[in-house]
Formats: sequence, C-alpha cells, structure tokens
Amino acid sequence: MVSGSGGAGKSAVALLAAHAAQGLGLRTLLLDFDLQFGDMAQLMGVKKPLRIDEVLARPERLGQLACEGKVPALLAAPEHVDAAEAVVAQAPALLDAVRERFDVIVANTGGAWAEQHAVLLERSSKALFLVDQRATSVHATQRALDLCARCGIAVNPFLFTLNGCGKGAPLSSMDVSCALKGAHVHELLDGGADVEELLAAGLVVDLIDSRNDLFEGVEELMAEILPGVSAAAGSSREGPGMPFLRGKRSRKRKKA
Repeated sequence: MVSGSGGAGKSAVALLAAHAAQGLGLRTLLLDFDLQFGDMAQLMGVKKPLRIDEVLARPERLGQLACEGKVPALLAAPEHVDAAEAVVAQAPALLDAVRERFDVIVANTGGAWAEQHAVLLERSSKALFLVDQRATSVHATQRALDLCARCGIAVNPFLFTLNGCGKGAPLSSMDVSCALKGAHVHELLDGGADVEELLAAGLVVDLIDSRNDLFEGVEELMAEILPGVSAAAGSSREGPGMPFLRGKRSRKRKKA
C-alpha cells in the first residue's frame, strides 16, 4: 500500500484490505511498514502488539504471529522512530520469513518515500497505489512514478485507486486516469465520518460489520486482485463470519 504523499488514507485501506483477505479464509498478516509513525496497532485496538524490531532481535518470536477468526495477524511498526534504519537493513530476510507463514501479506507504508518502499515493491505481487481527492495527491503520484522509473523499480504491479469518491467529489477516476496517461484507476467510495470515528476508537470490526461503503469497495477490490479466491469468495457469501459481496448494503448512512 503506497501513495505519493501522506493523507491519502493508506492506513485505513490497508487495515480494511487485511480484514477482507482474512475474511476470505486466507491466512493474512497486516505488516505495518510505516517504520517511523505506523499506527496499525492503535487502529486495531491492540495494546501490546508484537513489533518488527522485536522479531528481528528474536526471530523465534515469529511463532507468536497468529490470525484469530476474522482478525488478521499484526506485526506492528517499531516503537521507537530511530529503529527504522536498522529495520530496513534486515527487512529482506524478515519479509522472506513471514511470506512462508501467510497466504497474504498486506503492508502499510509511510507517506515519505524511502529505501523501505523499494524493498517492499521489489517483493510485492501487487502494489495498491492510493490517490486522494487533492490535486496535489495526483501530482505527488506522478513524481513518485518518476522516482520509480529512475530507480529501476517496475511499475507494472501498481494498481491505481482513487479514494474518497462519491457525488460532488473533486476528482473522478477518469480525471486521475488522464493525469496518469491512461492508466486504469479503481474507485473507492467515501466511507464518511464512520471510518475515522470507529478506527480512532480501535473498532475496526464494528466498521466492517456496518457494511461501510469504503469497506465494501476494498472488499470488492481484494476479490479482483487476490489470486485464486473465487471459490473462497463463493463459500463466504453464504457461510458464517464476514459477509462477502452480498450486493446492496444493509443500511444507509444518514444525511449530514
């Protein structure tokens, strides 16, 4: 999960994407690779998470990572900002180790591009590039793509996604597509105030159970991009646990 700048909604979308994958019955790890200011633990309401630097210091602690029901496993960002540089140096081995334990790894990143972005992108089968409704976000996306080109980072795994779509939104997927020279751009609907309020309180499961517009869009996107999920998607539509692609939402958001 990357963006050209901060504020695009990466944390919320990464969190919901991990829950969507886990809801399909895929063993999923949410990796908070915003090494300086990652807040996945707070958004999930986890008070004492296992952190990346703790695993690097004691690799056997990887065995503590486990999914619980419809909640993905979490490997949180280092507690201290100054640990970021040391983490990047050991990141390739860490990523190889967690890939052996999970079907899906959803990695959140920070807004400022740095070496850890290259480390992740070189090992990712898909990279969700999030753009928000600011014109500056589109420009930042163009600059990030230019950086990738100059650094030799392949851009073919990128899936461009416009966040905050809806009636009256400043930008549409067509606008962003034109700015990105015809690239296909997915749309995610604005989830409203519920997203910020519930995630700030660590109530991500409540947000999902409400069938929020943003979550339903993320869920549909994950169904498209995760390989081999068709059978799992069909069974989860009717089975217990997280509903999957059940058509119209069961509730309507009140008008502001």
